[in-house]
Amino acid sequence: MESARPYKSGLRAEQAAGTRLRILDAAASLSEAHGGLTNVPNRLVAETAGITEMTVYRHFPNREALQQSLWCHMNERHGIHGGFPMAADEISERLPALFASFDEAPEHIAGTITTPIGRELRASQDDARRAAFISSVESVAPDLDAAGQQQAAAILQLLYSAHTWLSLREQWSLSGEAAAGAAVWAVRTLTADLKNRGDQPLTSIVKETNR
Repeated sequence: MESARPYKSGLRAEQAAGTRLRILDAAASLSEAHGGLTNVPNRLVAETAGITEMTVYRHFPNREALQQSLWCHMNERHGIHGGFPMAADEISERLPALFASFDEAPEHIAGTITTPIGRELRASQDDARRAAFISSVESVAPDLDAAGQQQAAAILQLLYSAHTWLSLREQWSLSGEAAAGAAVWAVRTLTADLKNRGDQPLTSIVKETNR
């Protein structure tokens, strides 16, 4: 009996992973059909996946959890190098692969910016995104005031985003590689400034410019 437990445990884990995938596939198709998950009840997700509504809640206890997992699922399906950097140096290290993966799925990436479903799914990552880039700034500028850290994090996040990739692609005809090169240069320039800034607020730059 003892030897059967690992097998049963592994089988249950495999079945659970399969069920989770069915839920995400169902949510993805319904989200695309309805322009997002806002008006799609879990009952319909369950029916489409061929499971009970209780099973959906067992894997995703609330709508936020489902949307966050769906964002990752759809990115993985399109081969997108997702995730957020937690340190400033990671931003420039990860940018080339990120933008290269955007080049492989341009319609999907454009859709995450321009369509209701894309904006809904992106919004589900807002808290995690902000926390990651604040952490990135803190890693190089721990003495900068909170307002300055927020401003710096916002600019670094923008450079790391699909918005930057799409703008450089559409307005300047840059490939993912060229766009990443420009973004990496900007990130490293800003990061170098942050490392040497100490507790000097970012507003001091504006004051110096206006003199």
